[in-house]
Amino acid sequence: MQRRDILTGIAGTTMLGLAARTARAQSYPNRPIRLVVGFAPGGPTDLIARIAARTMSAALGQTVVIENRPGASGRVAASAVARAEPDGYTLLTNVLADMVGPVIEGDTREPLLRSLAPVALVGTAPNVLVVHPSLGAGSVRDLAALAKARPGTLSYASAGIGTASHLAGVLFAAAADIDLIHVPYNGTAAAQTDLLTGRVSMMFDNLDNGLSNAAAGKVKALAVTSPSRWHAAPDVPTIGEAGFPTAEMLSIFGVMAPAGTPAVIIEQLGSALVAASREEATRRSLLTISIEPASLGPAEYRRYLETETRRWEALAAQGRLTGSRAG
Repeated sequence: MQRRDILTGIAGTTMLGLAARTARAQSYPNRPIRLVVGFAPGGPTDLIARIAARTMSAALGQTVVIENRPGASGRVAASAVARAEPDGYTLLTNVLADMVGPVIEGDTREPLLRSLAPVALVGTAPNVLVVHPSLGAGSVRDLAALAKARPGTLSYASAGIGTASHLAGVLFAAAADIDLIHVPYNGTAAAQTDLLTGRVSMMFDNLDNGLSNAAAGKVKALAVTSPSRWHAAPDVPTIGEAGFPTAEMLSIFGVMAPAGTPAVIIEQLGSALVAASREEATRRSLLTISIEPASLGPAEYRRYLETETRRWEALAAQGRLTGSRAG
């Protein structure tokens, strides 16, 4: 076969492939969509996924099924979705760990935006810095001063390496220029147990648990990690108000698709989620579980992830994301 015939054959095959993908995109969705969650049922990520599934189902006229695949701080689910057919029928409810995990693991894991395509940011949430009462710290500045006076002795619990409760501690230690011992646990419950008994000094807990324990007098809430105060805890200052604005951090809850998913499908999904996030019923559902509604579409969410990834890469270059030990 001559070279011209070979090239013609390749071009024809390519055009047929493009035509087939376009036809599939135009008929999308014509069967149930699977939304994969990297955590067990009942947790914040699972609850947000169910809200997102309801809104997508209503907007697209198709069933959206939740599939829980917990493990490795969400990595099991993220890897499964990244390997799925890029046809819009397998999606991921992504969290902060999905973005920062590849930064921590370096060359052993593909960057998030190479393996997955942003669809929409659904919601965000700060963490709350809580300390055991025995520590005697009445403010974030007190805590920082105590850590400077006793370097390498104060510990903070987290739900695992790469989780929001770990990363908030990394940011605070960098902002305050202090040395804290990170003690990662296998999940939030175990970390909270050791905080309440005083085995660890502090934790950047989720809002529901942290504020509830503070109201009961079991811990003291010093600050939230958001740029503004949380509406349900107006007396708790932000970490920026406490003097450490570079320690601000939000957990993220978004939806992503396998890289290579047709742009028309990404836009269709993104538009449905953004429109739903602006509806009062959806906003109330998210606020009820301590999630601030967000409405970033595919392009805006990609820019957000790119900016935040650079932030964590800078901390990794400083060696701030290493040096953890098991709890």
